[in-house]
Amino acid sequence: MSELFDGEAGFKKASEKAVIACIDKLLEKLEEISPNARDDALHALLYGFSDYSPANPPLAAIKSYLQKVLAAAEKTGVSPEEARRLAEQASEDRLDPDTEQVKLSAARVMREFDRLRGILRFKPDNDNETQYGGDSQADNCYTARCAPDHFVLPLLANHFWQRFGKQSWAIVDEKRKLVLSGDNGKEPVLRQLGVKEKVDESGTEQEQKSDEWEGLWKNYHSSINNEQRANPKLQKQFMPSRYRKYLTEFK
Repeated sequence: MSELFDGEAGFKKASEKAVIACIDKLLEKLEEISPNARDDALHALLYGFSDYSPANPPLAAIKSYLQKVLAAAEKTGVSPEEARRLAEQASEDRLDPDTEQVKLSAARVMREFDRLRGILRFKPDNDNETQYGGDSQADNCYTARCAPDHFVLPLLANHFWQRFGKQSWAIVDEKRKLVLSGDNGKEPVLRQLGVKEKVDESGTEQEQKSDEWEGLWKNYHSSINNEQRANPKLQKQFMPSRYRKYLTEFK
């Protein structure tokens, strides 16, 4: 996990590097003792994650949470099975403020991950190499854009890697200026969004192809939509307004 906080992304301050390194070591110890606690901590680490986000990962709470789970498992004189049981018990103690903060952060991250799996809209974009800094030479790359509250791109990688197969694809996080891309079935790569001067040209072949793609999706949406059962209030509850600028059917 620490590599996500280093390198080109560089979101974390130097003062937080030691905490992240400690969390990394604790996560390694928990891999077999309490996978559930490990997953919750990993997901909480993706909470917010950048100056552009409403908040940053609760690093102190995550570290304390992991230490408490390990301390419960490392009681002397208990069997490995009992150690795992005690660790799981400690990881679910919602009366503990650190545990509660980790659980809430992880739940919010996973909620957004589930949403994006269903609402990301991909369309043809053959300029993957120059715009996203990738190595793809594919003539048929599909790109989706988003600006999630939390840093969910790492969670989306495996899902879309399996879904697209050998099809080249990319997901752009415009809030954090990052792109997750899969090139011809290769393992997805996370990198900074490349800087590109966009030329305003109307009527290009690429724009026509994109318009055709969006037209097909809008036609599909209108054909399955039941206007008589429209409920805008409920729709906003399930689909917050901040996501709609990226949804073809709302354009």
